[in-house]
Amino acid sequence: MEHWHHSGQALLDEISATQLPASQLAVWYVGQCGFIFKYEDTVVCIDPVLSDLTGPNGSRRHYPAPFAPEALRADLVLCTHGHADHMAEATLRGLAEHPNTRFIFPAGCVPLAQRYGVPADRITAVQEGSVLPLGQVTVRAFSAAHPEHILDTADPGMALGYQLDFGGFTVVHLGDTYLTPHLYEALQALPRPDLFLAPINGQDFFRTQRNCIGNLEAEEAAQLAVRLGAACTIPTHYDMVQGNTVDPLRFVAALRSLDPAARFALPALGERLIFQKD
Repeated sequence: MEHWHHSGQALLDEISATQLPASQLAVWYVGQCGFIFKYEDTVVCIDPVLSDLTGPNGSRRHYPAPFAPEALRADLVLCTHGHADHMAEATLRGLAEHPNTRFIFPAGCVPLAQRYGVPADRITAVQEGSVLPLGQVTVRAFSAAHPEHILDTADPGMALGYQLDFGGFTVVHLGDTYLTPHLYEALQALPRPDLFLAPINGQDFFRTQRNCIGNLEAEEAAQLAVRLGAACTIPTHYDMVQGNTVDPLRFVAALRSLDPAARFALPALGERLIFQKD
């Protein structure tokens, strides 16, 4: 499939067949802020968009989804906030077809998830400070500023980031956010990220006029990665949606300028990366 390193049944088979020791974590990039993780026998997704995104002029996607959402058997699905490029209705309906899949949403987004067909008894609502031990993964939620911090659990605009602990391997996923003193303090209080996932699509007047809020600038994300001491950073939110893209090499150049030894990855769509715990 054009744009994809692996897609369709080949990608699904790779996810299913991947068996790694507890010292390793497998990661697949599926576009925008979407990632699939496999740790031992647990499959976790964050912000997967496995369906089309449509607007007044048709599809907003630059490339097709890798496979139908109902084809993926995930143990846990997390969404950072209610925007369609993170919490897609058709994606959630498809993923929810598997009765053992559980879902985590910001508390304010739970009514939307239920309208999208996710059964209430498989939803866990979280807010800033929530900590959930879930078998082979522990999830900690923190508030993201998209564009402001929303802590009211009834507000559908609530946006979160997540720290995932896979047996001591720490992944920090920012979701969509600006950098604020509140967020910076929360990130500094977390363990050093083994893998840091940060949006880089920035913000500008013209996209704001189209109600496109934007996120960290590429250079800002690079500085944050260095300040947090991230062992490896993958930039996000730069490639899927038409009219909301940025060259990820801006992030790479900024990171290399700040710290030539800093590690990063720019995975192809559907490419498997394997990380080893120190």
